[in-house]
This record gives sequence, structure tokens and C-alpha cells, in this order.
Amino acid sequence: MPTIPVAPEAITAAWLSEVLRVDVRGSELEQIAIGVGLLGRLFRAHLDGGPDVPATVVVKLPTLDATARTELCEDLELYLSEVHFYEEIGLDNPLQPARPYFAAFDEATHDFVLVLEDLGRLRRADQIVGCSVADAETVIDAIARNHGHWWETDRLASLHWLKALSTPPFPAVIVDNYRAAWPKFVELMGSDLSPLMRAYGERLPALMPWLLQELARPPRTFLHGDLRLDQLFFAVGPDDPPVTALDWQVAAKGRGAYDLGYFLSQSLTAETRRSCEDQLIERYAERLAEHGIVYPRDQLRRDYRLTTAWCFGYPVLAVGRIDVANDRQLKLARTMLNGAATTIEDHDGLSLRPD
Repeated sequence: MPTIPVAPEAITAAWLSEVLRVDVRGSELEQIAIGVGLLGRLFRAHLDGGPDVPATVVVKLPTLDATARTELCEDLELYLSEVHFYEEIGLDNPLQPARPYFAAFDEATHDFVLVLEDLGRLRRADQIVGCSVADAETVIDAIARNHGHWWETDRLASLHWLKALSTPPFPAVIVDNYRAAWPKFVELMGSDLSPLMRAYGERLPALMPWLLQELARPPRTFLHGDLRLDQLFFAVGPDDPPVTALDWQVAAKGRGAYDLGYFLSQSLTAETRRSCEDQLIERYAERLAEHGIVYPRDQLRRDYRLTTAWCFGYPVLAVGRIDVANDRQLKLARTMLNGAATTIEDHDGLSLRPD
């Protein structure tokens, strides 16, 4: 079994030869996606070797942010879940990830490593700029295809590492981290909040366990959990999957509208979302129906609304609990905050509370 590198210096040609099972004669490493991925470090390895050696691969290692690693990644077993996903599902998933070459996790230290196909040849879109309607349609189709494949299946139930959103310790860990993040978030981004949204942010921790309980009710499907534009790659050729998704750390079991609401509220500008939101929600339901799945519209709309209310927590954690690496990360958090706030306002999320 190859060792797990704890630093990029350990990602040598010899180590890459072992995990790729080819003769890598030389390698050069560069860090990528700073301020894009938030809970891990990504490196592109440029490789020299024979014709069977890929030109590049991407290597993922844990974050250096000690607080985020301990309080979020380790307590929620995010790295372990992602390794399980690549080892047990990988390319068999209808919403495809990057091809995994190697995945390993150390249960004693929580170190992990992923060696993945480099998707750099595919088309990307910038979450800060926002998703186009055409790309959003592609993503919605992919979400529905994935959800339809897993919807209340025996295999879904058998994945012991894939937890429902309400399974302890997830609610308590998120609440504790949100409360710890709130003062720093207000310091950095409080001026972006209306008085109503600030008041909502202050009471959200009390709502979180209820929101998660509601979003974890059966029927359940396989949720990506962090489906936002920065994680997605779009086809450039006829043989490419329509969309490929990275970052499977927070995959979970829950209501299908979770991925739908998260994506639309976090990845489309408010103007674009408002222009196509109803049509995209209906498109999702129609694509599920093609798999023989009926998601009653009243339940779908309620679950969508609950999800958008929950999503306010992501920008709070992104700057209040995770070290801010650069201006890009701050801009991303502002984009997420604006998306969450406007969607909450549009759907009267401020009035949500347990019945």
C-alpha cells in the first residue's frame, strides 16, 4: 500500500509511479484552485514518462487550516466519506466525478490523499460571475438523473458511510461551528447584511436541527451536498459527460430538493435565477418523472424553500470558520451570501419555523 503524503514534497515521481502503476520519470507540482476549494489543497502534477503516463493528474490533500480540519473535516468525517465515495462508487455514479487513480485515508491521523484525473481540458464557469440558463439546465438534468438512480434504493441504504443529513453529530457540529463563525463573519461581511437578514442569521442556529430533520425525511436519495458552480466541469466533446462534479466530501442522504435548492441559490445570480427558477424546478420534477419518481410539487417547493433557508449558513462558515486564503475566497463568500439572502427573501424564508 503506498504511503499517504502529508506534504506536497512527498508527491515524488517515485510515489506517483507507485500509485499510477506506470513509470513516471519526472514530475513538477503546482498548487491550484486557491480560494475555490475551501477544505482541501489541490495540486496539479505535470508528469514525464512513456505513452501510458498521463500528462497531468490532480492530487488532493487535507487543508492546512487546523481549526477547519479538526472542527469540521475530522468531526464530520468529510475526508473519510470522500475516499469511500471514490473507492466504492466513483465512475459508476450517474453524476460522474473525476476518474480516481488512487484514494487512501489514515484512520489514526485523518490524513488522506486523492489522485484524480485532471479535468482542466473541460469547460468551467466562474461561480462569482454566475451560471447561464443553458448550463443550469444541464446541471438540473444531471441532478435529476443522479437522484433518480439512487432514489430509495437498497444500495443507498447499504452505504454505511453515507449519513442522513440529520444523523448525529452533523447537526450539533454545524451549529457549534456556525456559532463560533458568526462574530468573524459579521466583522468581515456584516455590512452586506440588511437588518432583517442579520436578525435571521442570529436565530438560524436554533432552526438548524429542525431544517436538517425536515430535509432528511424519506424518501431519500444520494445528495452531492456541495453542488455549486466552482465544483463543476462541462463537456467540450461528444464523448464527455454533460457535467462532471468534484468535492464529494459532504455527500449525504436526504430530500432531492437539497441539491436543487443549493445549486440554484448559490450558483446563479439573483436576476438569472428569477428568470428561470420556476422552469428549472419543474424541469427537475419532469426529469424525475422519467425515472418513474413522483415528487409532489407542494413537497418539492417546500423542500426547496427549506434548503434555501439552510444555505445561509455556508457563507458564514466559509469566512468565519475557514481561513480566508485570498480575495477570491471573500468574493465567493459574498456571492454565496447574496444568493442565499435574495432567495430567502424571494421565498419568504424569514417566516420559516417549526409548526
